[in-house]
Amino acid sequence: MDQDFATVTQVSRALGLSTRMLRYYEELGLVQSRRREGYAYRLYDQEALRRLRQIIILRKLRLPLRDIQRILEDPSSQAAIQVFQQKIAGLDVEREALKTVRIILSELLQALKGNYWLPAEKVLLDDTQLSGLMGMAGLAVDLTPLDLQNRQKERKTMDDLNRAEQNQSKLTNVRIVHLPASTVAAAHFIGPDPEDHSGQMIADFARANRLWETSSSVRLYGFNHPNPPPEGGEYGYEFWVTIPDDMEVPAPLEKKHFPGGTYAAHCIQMGNFHEWDWLFRWAYESKEWEIKGSGTPEDMFGCLEEHLNYYDHIRDTVEGEPETMQLDLLIPVKPKKKS
Repeated sequence: MDQDFATVTQVSRALGLSTRMLRYYEELGLVQSRRREGYAYRLYDQEALRRLRQIIILRKLRLPLRDIQRILEDPSSQAAIQVFQQKIAGLDVEREALKTVRIILSELLQALKGNYWLPAEKVLLDDTQLSGLMGMAGLAVDLTPLDLQNRQKERKTMDDLNRAEQNQSKLTNVRIVHLPASTVAAAHFIGPDPEDHSGQMIADFARANRLWETSSSVRLYGFNHPNPPPEGGEYGYEFWVTIPDDMEVPAPLEKKHFPGGTYAAHCIQMGNFHEWDWLFRWAYESKEWEIKGSGTPEDMFGCLEEHLNYYDHIRDTVEGEPETMQLDLLIPVKPKKKS
């Protein structure tokens, strides 16, 4: 391979991008790869590598892919100027909101230090504190003329607090779901583009057996198997598609039993796999749920990615692997024991 081109594995290792992310960027039209005659895998030229570095930097600046696409497809700089201005304005709002949070926390801290011998409940919720906090919340309290004059300022403070809360990266939309036990056909591949290979095997199997006619619900799960090594390089991916219990599964696919269970679920758009970190943070901080130890590092400790609406996707896709735009990230959990 000459130095003007890089393989998928080389790009993945050098830039820290999974092959799935590379493929998704191509599907969006953000970057293009090439294929050479007699060579099975995708190749990236220097222009594609430069584009990928740009995408990585813009993602680290917390820009969504739809805005990055606008920037890179605009022949002028107008889209970039507009996106950056909007982002800076949003950061200014977030900064001011967090500043308000800090001021109020500092005031409450001083009140607690001045009455350290009292229970915190008595200090934080005395008449003065309670009246001020309720006023900021816009709730009805007995107001003096001075209170009425300050109401507008208090409302602004509460608006800032609300914005600060909304701008936190902590997840607030995690669902607790029960996945039913099911029989699955499993496709596993280790090597370059493992999602592509295993996904194509599953799609071919699903179409050959017209799975959408055998069940009112066809579900597709996937997981790294094994995980990508820290230094980058080849890894594996395994897909499971639900099937009737009595269906035959030809090699190289395998017939397996999925026991089901309770999972914490968070829906993402394809490509936003960094939100795995957010979901794990939610699980670690949850007061009601804890991660249920299962599996090994080789199979993501039992975590799954469900490719949503596979029933419709596979039924409506004549050939190739169906395009999936939404996934559920799934962590096995169990209720915390009451102490």
